Amino acid sequence: MEPYLRALKNNRLKITPRRKAVINLFVNYRMRMGPYDVYGKLKKKLPILGLPTVYRILDELTKAGILIQSLSEDRQLRYALCTLPDAHHHHFTCRKCSKIEEVEFCNFKGVTRFIEKKLNAKVEAHQLQIEGLCSECK
Repeated sequence: MEPYLRALKNNRLKITPRRKAVINLFVNYRMRMGPYDVYGKLKKKLPILGLPTVYRILDELTKAGILIQSLSEDRQLRYALCTLPDAHHHHFTCRKCSKIEEVEFCNFKGVTRFIEKKLNAKVEAHQLQIEGLCSECK
């Protein structure tokens, strides 16, 4: 839990009971969830929690690197806990079982140089969604 609380502080986000509850939910369940799933699992524990607040918290936690966001097969946003919130990396999502694994490799520097030269632009960030079948599903 400590790396996630540190990520909140590093992103100038207060450690509130609602944010902690959402993080704890993902720590305990270790699965992808949509906003309605999060809301449904927390509304009994936090009756003053509204669906718009869930959306806002999920967005904040994603921007802070605590959660990762991915599109499911039905084109709905799902969120999962990022186990490496302090390091730059990507994620592999199994299309069959929805398992998410950290990929501690990024070779985007060449693409960045190409884009900056070709477009005379400055690349500041990138997102990469890697999908396929995990070792157990293939």
